[in-house]
Amino acid sequence: MWAATAGFATHNADDPQIPLLLSVPHAGRDYPAALFDNLRIPPGCLLRLEDRYADILTRAAVAASVPTIIATRARAWIDLNRSEQDIDAAMVEGLNAADYPAAGAKQRGGLGLIPRRLSGAGDIWKSRFTADDVTARIANYHRPYHDRVAGQLKAISARFGTALLLDLHSMPPLANIAAKDPPRFVVGDLFGCSAAGHFSDLAVSYFRARGFAAALNYPYSGDYILRRHANPAGHIHALQLEVDRSLYLDADLREPTANAAQIADLIAGLIRLLADAAAGHAMPVAAE
Repeated sequence: MWAATAGFATHNADDPQIPLLLSVPHAGRDYPAALFDNLRIPPGCLLRLEDRYADILTRAAVAASVPTIIATRARAWIDLNRSEQDIDAAMVEGLNAADYPAAGAKQRGGLGLIPRRLSGAGDIWKSRFTADDVTARIANYHRPYHDRVAGQLKAISARFGTALLLDLHSMPPLANIAAKDPPRFVVGDLFGCSAAGHFSDLAVSYFRARGFAAALNYPYSGDYILRRHANPAGHIHALQLEVDRSLYLDADLREPTANAAQIADLIAGLIRLLADAAAGHAMPVAAE
């Protein structure tokens, strides 16, 4: 297992047995004291930033020796699914907005590299951050996570000739979707840019065949992790998987239920299917 101080844990990484890496970037529940010292809103509001207990959905996969990387540091500290440049400069003393890319929709909504506000709760922080603080968070947590993901995908690709990243998230129930049967699982591939189409189709079909409504790229198509790590032309593919929290959490969407084990088994089954497909499409690796 990787050092706990890195803000994430890895499992089954040293000797990958399948061409797939499972990642969970938003399930962290480690909240540093310094975070609470600057908190404007009630601490319980921060749970809304978590993919609540998505990490327990990896248990069957980890037990089956699937290479897995799980963030342990809370998303409120830094968001691993955002670019290092996705900084709201107004949050940080001494930063000039002109030095950073124009804010995207997520940052404008308060959900940039360091979340700024929550809908219905308002601004999260009492005071602005220092540039040194933000730089340290990137250097100590964000960058090591992505270096580990990239290194693991490289190692898997070197062994099998191909690699597939499955980036696991959870979502609130999609009751506001105008559909008779809202999806309980959403597969994202950046509209075909992050993975070969047969992987996406396989994942959606897998859930539908088991009686679950599933969708592709709507309303979640994937974000920075897929953009950063996918390279289908180089035989590195990446999918995002969103799981309806009501499938494995209680009515308040706070604590796991007995159904969590069943959903973990379901995801492990998908991983076996995707890994077999990746292995079947692996390019031969030249001996050197």
